[in-house]
Amino acid sequence: MSKTATRIKLATGIAAAASLTIPAAPAEAQSVIQFTGIVVPSCILTVSTPGLLGVSTNSGTELGSELPGGNAAVLAVIATAGAPTIQFTAPTMSAKPAGYSGSPTISIKYTSTGGASQAYTTASSHYTSSSPLGDTVTVNAKADDAAGFPAGTYQVQTTATCQQ
Repeated sequence: MSKTATRIKLATGIAAAASLTIPAAPAEAQSVIQFTGIVVPSCILTVSTPGLLGVSTNSGTELGSELPGGNAAVLAVIATAGAPTIQFTAPTMSAKPAGYSGSPTISIKYTSTGGASQAYTTASSHYTSSSPLGDTVTVNAKADDAAGFPAGTYQVQTTATCQQ
């Protein structure tokens, strides 16, 4: 048989095989769908209730948030990526009337829903909340001066910072 005849016969066989019907199998496919997210450590501090200083009606030698007319400050803490550590600077008297030249002892104390319980202190302090997503901190402040406080506006402050 010649090469041409062999080629024709081979081509005919391939064409015949190609024309055979193969039953269709059901089509199947699979795909993995992934979701990726990143939790970034963050902490937001908001003073939801500002503090007010009242004055001791007995002696006039103490200003404080727990005295008549006073009110505790409330600090809301919202955190991601674990339980936050809240730090407070040593409290200071940031405003006083021009006629006041005393040297008061300034202190703060605080408690929180996340487990903090700090007694009055004049130093900086901190705690790590037991609540991983946030906390509510109630802060009280006071100023003591044995010589008393003349009339005017006083302000006591501490700065809170949050770390993850």
